[in-house]
Amino acid sequence: MIQPQLSHNLRKIGIDYIQDVPWGTHICGFYNTKIDLINMLVPYFEAGLENNEFCIWVASEPVNCDEAKLILKNAVPNFKYYLQLGQIEFLTHSEWYFRYGNFKKVVNSWIDKVNQAVSRGFDGIRICGNTSWLKKRYWKSFQEYEALIEQKIGELRMIALCTYELDKCNIQEIFDIVSNHQFSFIISKSGLQHIDSIAKFDRLNIISKLASSIAHEIRNPMTSVRGFLQLLQNKSDFGSYSEYFNIMLQELDRANGIINEFLSLARKNNTSLEKKNINDILNLMQPLIQADALKEDKSFCLELEEVPDLLLDENEIRQVILNLTRNGLEAMLPGGTLTVRTYIEDKEVVLEVQDQGTGIDHKLIDNIGSPFFTTKENGTGMGLAVCFSIAERNNASINFKTGPEGTTFYVRFKTLEP
Repeated sequence: MIQPQLSHNLRKIGIDYIQDVPWGTHICGFYNTKIDLINMLVPYFEAGLENNEFCIWVASEPVNCDEAKLILKNAVPNFKYYLQLGQIEFLTHSEWYFRYGNFKKVVNSWIDKVNQAVSRGFDGIRICGNTSWLKKRYWKSFQEYEALIEQKIGELRMIALCTYELDKCNIQEIFDIVSNHQFSFIISKSGLQHIDSIAKFDRLNIISKLASSIAHEIRNPMTSVRGFLQLLQNKSDFGSYSEYFNIMLQELDRANGIINEFLSLARKNNTSLEKKNINDILNLMQPLIQADALKEDKSFCLELEEVPDLLLDENEIRQVILNLTRNGLEAMLPGGTLTVRTYIEDKEVVLEVQDQGTGIDHKLIDNIGSPFFTTKENGTGMGLAVCFSIAERNNASINFKTGPEGTTFYVRFKTLEP
């Protein structure tokens, strides 16, 4: 990949989170809604017009050419002047991408556009192409075009922003897109997030899609293997290998448990919410948590205040409680006390899990809750990621505080009261 040449002549990109960029910048913006797309492109093109750049908006639904022009007219001061000056051009995707019959030929047209703009006195060009029109049959050839743009753009006085609707992209397509751009970001109603690498990109969403797509394909052969192992284990000819059969069956069960954790991230529409009181759930679980603590020569303290009923999936909340309490017990030396509390704060029901460990290293805090991140020797890094996903499905949020005297996790539930 040819990297853009850094110089003092950086260009204002217009999007608040992104710093000024040099010519030869090729970036990708993911969006969720039409409003997200508009909020991304209006400041992007406004900055280009103000910076004496020739701008090209290659539009497709949900914003067509006429609507794009009207949006900028209403949002950008002096837009009528820029339009009369011929500083911005609006094209449909079919007018631009399909006119040559070959996506790769579009690259030469961008080069021609740059040369024309510079000859007219503009500093360079700023473009955006939305890809909602992109069908599966075009995917491979279009990504080859994106890769070619990535190779060539470092030589051009050009800034390119490619926009993709996130919900229409599967896991492999996300990998393709991110790998063909210098960096990517997502803008949505929840705000703007920078993506330095695919590992940081919408982690739970990616893992959810991955789990849904491969879980059954993995489980089916595993179930067959387990069945055959059990059959062979019961044959007298293999009696001397019983210990090995047990190990293999245990490992298969462990793998199945990991798959269950993946599926816990993906189970977005199967949550069964019923009116429950979290104190009742904790009272039922107290003997189990107490037993876990006693095995490790640690103490367990349960402090419950009266709290209202909530809409919960009881099985999922039990899983959250087990994950948080077992993490807390593992964080402490023998003699430590794990305290679980419930109370009302700011019209929310709070489940608090407090340990007396040494706290979380400040260098690791940003990774807490990320899939695959673990500090345990045999951990999968899925436990807290599952907790965060379950909390979202149960109208709750999770945060924590940590220090040398221990770590406290807070699960905050929205109450049923207005």
